[in-house]
Amino acid sequence: MTFRDHIRLTWNYGKTPLLIGGVYNLFCTFLLVNSFSYAFFVDTFIFKSILVAITFYLVKQFRDRDAVFFYINLGLSLRKMLVRVILTDFLALAILQTIVLLCNG
Repeated sequence: MTFRDHIRLTWNYGKTPLLIGGVYNLFCTFLLVNSFSYAFFVDTFIFKSILVAITFYLVKQFRDRDAVFFYINLGLSLRKMLVRVILTDFLALAILQTIVLLCNG
């Protein structure tokens, strides 16, 4: 399995949390650009943790049970897929906030 396949499967597995997280990331970046505050950096990561937990709980409750076997049959661990999605989401927020910090700081 190629790296491109892993990226595509991670996107398919975590499409909803990544889209919700992306909207949150852009909203926080917009607020940070308009009113720069160092305390806001910490607050965004705390609220991001809560948002991710709620999002994954709701996705798990409403996901089709048979869809999970698709990833298991490919030999992918659901825990690793979950970690990939969460790391991608938090890394995107960290990169956006670093860019804002470098531009305003």
